Amino acid sequence: MSELSSLFSKVKITKTQLENFLKSAPEKPILNDNWQKWWDSREMYSKMDLTPEYLHSYNDKTNQEVLEGWIEYKQAMAFSDYDVTKEEWQWGLLFFSENYVEMLPMLAFIVSMEKFVTESTENRAIVYPYFWGDSNVDAYIYFENGKAVLSPQVKSISDVNSALMENTIVCLDQKWEDLSKNMEMD
Repeated sequence: MSELSSLFSKVKITKTQLENFLKSAPEKPILNDNWQKWWDSREMYSKMDLTPEYLHSYNDKTNQEVLEGWIEYKQAMAFSDYDVTKEEWQWGLLFFSENYVEMLPMLAFIVSMEKFVTESTENRAIVYPYFWGDSNVDAYIYFENGKAVLSPQVKSISDVNSALMENTIVCLDQKWEDLSKNMEMD
């Protein structure tokens, strides 16, 4: 990876549960078999062992502060949209990261939503180079049976359900169009 990947997440969640999630403190991730298998499946330069020191959460007091911090960082082009009718939350960063260690707190943030989301086959998060035409996937999280799962098998966008991938691209295209209108050009 040499360019910033994008993050897109979409989950079914009631408004009350989203508020509860955002009020709660960032949850410290536990280095378990799922984290380890995902980490081992990734290709990276100067790969180090995944340790509890690397696998950490954000230091903010609440998840709301995490969200606000990213939204305030204009270069990330972050977005957070809640659809009351569909009870669906879309959250993302058009310019997220190129570094796996830097991604870990955000992945932990998403994994920690497992206690709050409503079961749906559409619940997912993906980190991939949306802008750069590369098909690799840095991280893919899905939710199943009350658990968030980092998939060690999803390494390419071709490994993602095509309808979900198409929806992701449509959503990111729309966000890019909306957010780039307000960009300051030098």
